Amino acid sequence: MTVEMPFIDYPVTLISRGEVQREKSTVTVEFPLQIVVNGQLLVNLLCTPEHMEELVTGFLYSEGIITSLADILHLKIENGKAEVQIKGEFRGGEGWIPTLTTGCGQNVSWQNKKTRDCIFETRISSQITVAAEDITGLIDELQRISVHYRKTHGTHGAALADKSGIIIFREDIGRHNAIDKVAGSVLYQELTTDDKLLLTTGRISSEILTKAARLKVPFLISRSVPTDYAIQLGELLGITIVGFVRGKSLKVYSHNWRVN
Repeated sequence: MTVEMPFIDYPVTLISRGEVQREKSTVTVEFPLQIVVNGQLLVNLLCTPEHMEELVTGFLYSEGIITSLADILHLKIENGKAEVQIKGEFRGGEGWIPTLTTGCGQNVSWQNKKTRDCIFETRISSQITVAAEDITGLIDELQRISVHYRKTHGTHGAALADKSGIIIFREDIGRHNAIDKVAGSVLYQELTTDDKLLLTTGRISSEILTKAARLKVPFLISRSVPTDYAIQLGELLGITIVGFVRGKSLKVYSHNWRVN
């Protein structure tokens, strides 16, 4: 697998208060990655080129193409192509619903109708509760460890955490990708999630909520805000949505009994 740098320095012209000067600016790398499943092209992803095995695995899991790591027989990433062999037949397009998502770059989600229906029929019943100050502390920690963002201001971050701190953290140019990288890491580490919190720096839209539901996490938390459909899904699926986490304040949009 070819290793790419997640960011690179570019010469830029800085104009400030009428003064012009040349300097270097660090920008994030946008890497095109093809995912080919059982010989069929599934999708072209634009991503940050690190933790790409986790990204591919997490994407396949989030989209319902695999149900566990055991479904993957072979995975090789080389020259911008991820070739995946999975158990059983895969027929891209049959029974799959293409959805134009709210992500930048007009992402398309190819969620299987059977998987989508299964998600909607599964309600998260975790009885875990978390103190508001623990939630604000986790978001503070998320911002502190967002190294790529501090260098480039061009990435999103996502993390899996428990009450005591962050367990997994990933960054990517796409908020969807960052969460899929976390999902892939969860699968590789065989972590349980019924007592965990999923953190994101991005907006909580319905497809982000669906990814949280696939991971079976009871909390989805962001500095940003949710959409109305995400809130409706959160209520339906038993997920506590916490948004607008700023300083010592936050807003709970669904299942507020879990926050104390």
